[in-house]
Amino acid sequence: MTTEELKTRLTSTRSPERRSAAKAIGRSLVCDLGPDLAAAYQREALDKRTWETQVEMILALGRIGYTLALPSMEAIVRNNEPYSMITNAAAQSYVRLKRASNNDARPVIELLKFGRLSVVTGAPMPLAQDRMIPISTEIEELVALSYNLHKHKDRRGTKLGSQDPRYGVAIACAGWDKKLTEKFLTHCLATGDAVMRRVAESSLKGKYTF
Repeated sequence: MTTEELKTRLTSTRSPERRSAAKAIGRSLVCDLGPDLAAAYQREALDKRTWETQVEMILALGRIGYTLALPSMEAIVRNNEPYSMITNAAAQSYVRLKRASNNDARPVIELLKFGRLSVVTGAPMPLAQDRMIPISTEIEELVALSYNLHKHKDRRGTKLGSQDPRYGVAIACAGWDKKLTEKFLTHCLATGDAVMRRVAESSLKGKYTF
């Protein structure tokens, strides 16, 4: 789709069309449509029924680096809903919009220190998806904060089967110094579900696996 077609789709009366436009903008990094996407999201956020479209718009705003959307992302993150895909997506975009460089993990560390389940599950995903390589001290802190995240207080009852919050960090470990990550990954092998074990095994071999 052309930029104009994407812009038109963002104002469509059909939520699936708005959602597909947001996905395309994020996938193709159509940065020129940042203001249009942000405006579309503000309209979308008024309708709780279209949460899936909101998620894609939020993710796209982070991927294109539209920093003017940071206050909106921070507001969602600070609200800290524990079981919310919108909050999960906002945590990812908060990291992308707040970091000083592609390898700056400080926003992830910040969110891991206070986040409920949606925040601590979403925040590490840019580490993996963007193949971030933080400095050694940040890696050490990320590993320490993530070590027992599978025991997060919000993973209980029906939520026990939710994605292991260590997932993003474990994937990202594939590109990090093995001396700093081996103990953590071995721990994930021993305590994780089938998905976590697969990811940990791959990362121990230096391979990114999602």
